[in-house]
Amino acid sequence: MKISLNKEIFTKFDTKFTVACILVKGIDNESKLEESKHLLQEAENLVQFTFHKETIKNHHMISPWAVAQEKFGKSAKHYHTSVEKLLQKVLRKKSVAKKNVVGNVISYIALKNIVPFGVDDLDKITGDIKFSVSTGREKRGVLRSLKKGELYYRDEKNILGTKLDYWKSKKTSLHPKTTTALIHLEVLSPITQKEMKILLKETVELVESFTGGKAKVFVLDKKKVSVKV
Repeated sequence: MKISLNKEIFTKFDTKFTVACILVKGIDNESKLEESKHLLQEAENLVQFTFHKETIKNHHMISPWAVAQEKFGKSAKHYHTSVEKLLQKVLRKKSVAKKNVVGNVISYIALKNIVPFGVDDLDKITGDIKFSVSTGREKRGVLRSLKKGELYYRDEKNILGTKLDYWKSKKTSLHPKTTTALIHLEVLSPITQKEMKILLKETVELVESFTGGKAKVFVLDKKKVSVKV
């Protein structure tokens, strides 16, 4: 399978856009479920202690996405990345815990570091994966088209998710029996390469520790737009 970035991302979205992918194989996505929920609860408690809904967009890790959203359309204030949606749910005092270990670990990392993550069951993906910027003609379903300028990703059959006005297809969602997962972290400034490496290291260590799987990291950017995994 190949993962690639459409070169238009760098002219129509952000010249420094980076996707860091973590491929994890041999996952036990059930045994440490309760431990993963306890881990996530730590991050939920921290968010409730340090955030309120009016300050989310102004956080230095979210503000670059807010700028991207403003370019996306006049109603940008209504758009939210995956981590913003997590934050808002936690601030409503609702748990974001899932019924699988990887999902909980990724939500923990996202909330702790205030960065948007995505994750898919690799066995449910058909063919190659491509990240692109929409023209406004792409369909995410029978009745819904993507907004023009949306950052999205897809396999050979379906659109799997959008990033600015966050949406995720259920077709490739994780479940307790998932054994292979593809985690992807989308990076904009101010995250530096050094900070990204630290974040990836923490993510790999936690996912391997909680699932017993083995992880491999791939980084795509303007200099390297595709990779085979």
